[in-house]
Amino acid sequence: MAKLLCLGDSIMWGVTGFDTAHPRADPTIPDKIGELIGAQVDNRAVSATSVNDGDKSMVSLLPTVNLADYDYIILGYGANDWGLNRESLEALKSGLGMFSSMFSVSGSKAYVLVDLMIESFINNATNLDSPNQLGITQNQVMDVFKNWATENSYHYYDWREDPIVTPQNYKTVLGDGCLHPNFDTQMQMAQRLADYIKSTAKDVPTDPSKPDDKPINPTTPINPDKPNKPDNKPDQPVTPAKPVVKLIDQIKIDRLNDLFGIGTNVSNGAKNVIGKVNELYNNLETIMGTDPQKAQISLVMPGNALTRSLRNYVLASFQQLESVVNDVIKVCNANWIVNPQTGDSTPTLNLQRVDQLATNDVYKKAVNDNWGQIEATLNKLIQYLNQVLKGE
Repeated sequence: MAKLLCLGDSIMWGVTGFDTAHPRADPTIPDKIGELIGAQVDNRAVSATSVNDGDKSMVSLLPTVNLADYDYIILGYGANDWGLNRESLEALKSGLGMFSSMFSVSGSKAYVLVDLMIESFINNATNLDSPNQLGITQNQVMDVFKNWATENSYHYYDWREDPIVTPQNYKTVLGDGCLHPNFDTQMQMAQRLADYIKSTAKDVPTDPSKPDDKPINPTTPINPDKPNKPDNKPDQPVTPAKPVVKLIDQIKIDRLNDLFGIGTNVSNGAKNVIGKVNELYNNLETIMGTDPQKAQISLVMPGNALTRSLRNYVLASFQQLESVVNDVIKVCNANWIVNPQTGDSTPTLNLQRVDQLATNDVYKKAVNDNWGQIEATLNKLIQYLNQVLKGE
């Protein structure tokens, strides 16, 4: 059987939205294409990745793949190359050049299809000429992919010619209302891409054996308790019950009131923060497919006696908590858990060094200011993630 490799982002991975009504696509776009053209699929797509930015980018992945092992290669990038506001057009071109170089060196004879991005409505975009924070438009990113594919004699599919996502319909065809196509839309995309491959590639089976092509998780299931009408048309679909979404509770950190209870306050606050950060990680893994992560700090509270050991414990605790919170901020930013109104990422923390020798009101204020920063920042992340869970 022919083998198909897919390198791409969250759309190719199967993200259809971020609430319980939008689970990972089954099948994914690459898997469905494999069914339709008769190919075994190796889907290496990774959420929140791009061509040439980060340790999970296409450029980072290429050394782990032998391109000569495949008959078809689909590249599905662009949304994050534009949307994450980090990758210049020059960096994008350089990353694509890395693929073409490795493709040539490998001796691969694979059919290559460059799937241009569909229109995105993050970054407050209203059309394909809306610039991101680097001043780059979606049209510019698409043209880079298209020109590179043409120069290297690869096939490309340009959704601009017959768009499946438009400013008029995006709120209904995108599961999250801004970026990721819902399941039905992804199946339409797979059908179009498979048809294009069949019409442009040689020796593609015209009618490969495959299971029923109907989506296995349609958005509006038919009522199974009623038979179809005599004309074989089903009854009107039953509106599914609105799923119960478990939201994340906001964090409340007790402030330091008693200077003779510093150790207890910092120890309890740290446990509270670590627990909430790990709750965020668990939700990110469930809805975004991020790698499993677990935050922890490795300190032992020395008691409440006003000693140098306590001072050092408080200082080290806030240093570690700053690192823990900044790590989850970075994961959220990389996975679009950002301000939904502005598209702005969450800035990292810069806590005060609580290293005063005197334990007085100034010391207490420094501790409480740090708790306030941590609490406010985590509650922003919780608010953003809850909006995603609710599909807002």
